[in-house]
Amino acid sequence: MKERYQLRQAAGAYWLLDMEQGEQYQKPFMLNECGAYIYRAYISGMSEDEIMQAFAKEYGLSFSCAQSDVGQFMMELRQQGII
Repeated sequence: MKERYQLRQAAGAYWLLDMEQGEQYQKPFMLNECGAYIYRAYISGMSEDEIMQAFAKEYGLSFSCAQSDVGQFMMELRQQGII
């Protein structure tokens, strides 16, 4: 199954491109390195809790800090209709 959104890196940033957009142009969703890490983990099938744990370990954060960061980012992706 082809993913609707594809993660690409260009111009020093990461971009989520809507591969199913029609004539109505939708601006790509820009991500930083942390956002790209979280998105990749999500599309790989990890649960939010697993993502939080992996994110904390990868970036040397406390679990509570990772929980807040990942939770806010996932909520933003939901609000944008990406996940």
